[in-house]
Amino acid sequence: MKRALAALALAFCASGAAGGDQRAVYRASGADARLFDQYDNDGYSLEVRAEPDGSATLSVRVSDGPLDSGAPFPPAGRRESALSAAPDRDAFARRLAQGSRTQQDAVRRILVGVAAEVRYDPDRLRLQDPAAVFASRRAYCVGFAELAVDLLRRAGISARTVQGVLRAPPGTDRYEAGIGGVYHRWIEVHYPDRGYVFSDPMRSINGVDASYVPFGRRALARPRDLRLTAVSIEGSLGYESVPAGANTVRVRAAH
Repeated sequence: MKRALAALALAFCASGAAGGDQRAVYRASGADARLFDQYDNDGYSLEVRAEPDGSATLSVRVSDGPLDSGAPFPPAGRRESALSAAPDRDAFARRLAQGSRTQQDAVRRILVGVAAEVRYDPDRLRLQDPAAVFASRRAYCVGFAELAVDLLRRAGISARTVQGVLRAPPGTDRYEAGIGGVYHRWIEVHYPDRGYVFSDPMRSINGVDASYVPFGRRALARPRDLRLTAVSIEGSLGYESVPAGANTVRVRAAH
């Protein structure tokens, strides 16, 4: 998995040298193609067009334009009421975000902290809830996403997890040839002045690339009848490379 992720990161980095837009077109078929729907947030758009044969054409467009958010941090009086008591995670979130004057800065610091502290572990028997991941510092994508959302919310920042497909090369952990990649979990963060913005706590902050294809609705069970093929991928993105412990994450620029 490390080798495959390193290859992905290298390709992402190389493609980002020029900066600009990235576009991809996919063809989805099977009963679970219904999980895809129009999906738009800041910097990302997925258009879904039904085809006469029952398949769907998915058109993805991603822009690496700076995130134009001036939302201040900390947000006045905001704290998620549904959070369970966890003084250790409260303190960790506060420490990571300390000194931030904008929400962008706080999000960056918290997600860099998650990428630096948590190691990828493919063991599907390992618990992926925030408490377990925080204690073990090990997770696969689900645990990365769950802990990141938990810490952001403890800092007063609204966030949620996203399910979908990540296009990836053969050899990636849990690779499935039928979808040309893996089923993946990442997150989106809500900025009061920009709406939702994608991040992947394992790889990138405030942006993703066109290899991410989100489901428009949450899959309560693992999709069993889905095929996804790439028709075309073109363009490049320019994100900053930022060290996160022994890892590196890509960061979309601030305005």
